Amino acid sequence: MTAPGFIPPGFTLEEQLGSGQTAVVWLASHGVFGQVALKLPRPEVQDQPVLRRMFENEVQITLSLRHPNIVAGLAGHPTGEGAYLALEHCPGGTLDGLKAPALPEAIACILDVAAGLAATHDHQVLHRDVKPANVFLSGSGSAKLGDFGTGCYMTDENPDRVGTAFYMAPEIFEGQRATPASDIYSLGILAYELLAGVRPFTGDTYEQLMHAHTSTLPRPLHAHAPAVPRDVAAVVARAMSREAGRRHATVGSFRAELVAAGGVGREAGAVETGRASRKPAAEDGTGDGDGGRRGLFGWFRRRG
Repeated sequence: MTAPGFIPPGFTLEEQLGSGQTAVVWLASHGVFGQVALKLPRPEVQDQPVLRRMFENEVQITLSLRHPNIVAGLAGHPTGEGAYLALEHCPGGTLDGLKAPALPEAIACILDVAAGLAATHDHQVLHRDVKPANVFLSGSGSAKLGDFGTGCYMTDENPDRVGTAFYMAPEIFEGQRATPASDIYSLGILAYELLAGVRPFTGDTYEQLMHAHTSTLPRPLHAHAPAVPRDVAAVVARAMSREAGRRHATVGSFRAELVAAGGVGREAGAVETGRASRKPAAEDGTGDGDGGRRGLFGWFRRRG
C-alpha cells in the first residue's frame, strides 16, 4: 500500500479499505480507540471547494452526533493538511451488501436506521443522502447511519440539489430546499427496497428518475413481497408520499407506526451480512459511492 502524506498522531495504518469521492479509507489502530476506520482526504480535495466542504461537513457533523444507530465519530479535524476523521469500524459492511433478510431482520434494520435518523433530526441536522450504501452494519448486525458529507444543519441555506437520484424526494428534484420530510421520503424508499428486494423507482438517467419520482407510482410493496403485512406496507407507502405534507411529521412517528404495524424487534438475531451475491456498493465500502448495480448516481449535485 502507498502510505498517505499525513497520518494523524497515534494512529497506525493496517490496510486500505478503499476510497471514495472525498477520502481514502484505512483500517487503522489506535491505543485508545482500538481498530477504527480512518478517513484521510484525497490530495485534490483541498483544491475543490465542493469536495472540501463535503469532507468538512462530515467531520463537523459526525463528531457532534452521539447515538447507538449513528456511526460514531471518535476524533477528527475538518480542515487543512491535517484533516482526518476517525470512525468506529463497522465490520459488517453496508446495508446494500446485505443478503436478502427475513422479514423480522429487515424491519429491525429499518427501525435502527430510523432511530439514527431521528437522533440526527433532533440535533437539527439533515442527512440529505439516506440510502443503503450510507448505512453500516456492526459486527452484531445492528444498523448505523453514517456518511454525513452531504449533511447540513437545518438553519443552513441549502439550495443545492444533493443526494442520490434513486432515493431523492420529489421536491428536491423540483429545486426545493431539503427538509426533514425529504429525509423521511428517502427512508421510505430504503425501507421499500429492503422489504421488497427491488427499488421502487428505476431509470437509466437522471431525467428518467426525476419523472419516476415526480409523476409515477411504484408497484405496491406486497406485489413484490406478499409476506410483508399490509399495515407495514402502508407505513412505508405513507413515508414515500409524493406530497411532503402527507408523509409522517417526524421520523419518530414513522418508527412508532412501523413498530405498531410490524411488532418486530431485534430478538430474531443479527442479520446475515455479506457481499457474495452483489457487487460492492462502493470502492471503499463506506458509502461514499454507489457502485455495482447502483453506480449511475452514487452522488449527484446540481445547482437549481
